[in-house]
Amino acid sequence: MCMESGRESEDARLVARFRAGEMQALETLFWRYADAVLAYATRLLGNRTDAEEVLSEVFLRAFDGLMGYRAEGTFKAWLFRIARNCCIDRLRQPRLLRIEEVTEPMQNDATADVELRVAVQRALRRLPEEYRTVLLLCDVEEFTAKEVAQMLERSVPSVKGMLYRARAALRDALSEEWGEEG
Repeated sequence: MCMESGRESEDARLVARFRAGEMQALETLFWRYADAVLAYATRLLGNRTDAEEVLSEVFLRAFDGLMGYRAEGTFKAWLFRIARNCCIDRLRQPRLLRIEEVTEPMQNDATADVELRVAVQRALRRLPEEYRTVLLLCDVEEFTAKEVAQMLERSVPSVKGMLYRARAALRDALSEEWGEEG
């Protein structure tokens, strides 16, 4: 927790430096969060190409919005809220061709770990978008329920309830993937 608090205060200093005209501060924030935002967007969108485009959009929006950023939550939570909104925008765009992640393990790579990852990817894709979002933010990105509530503009009990339902839906989807009874 102490490390997170240190990161939050360092983020606040970087935001203040950017507002004072120091462009290097934004670059530091970019490199601090780019990999995490890209990973989140890739999981939410299902492919890296769209996620890379979303990553650019996220930081363009952050750049535009930093002067008005009110720091009501953490910078990281604010940034991931932008990322979520950009992903939703991307998912709503009509596509001529959608490149999907690998859905079957490759012949030479048929390990249990790869099969598990493929099954989880398929199961996640079958969940409603709000369930995928809350699972990824809470269980993968390890945001607190309070931070996710701020990002989704919901109450903490609402997020906790949604997370419970999302985990149950994922469990059911995985059972179906593996051909098991509930």
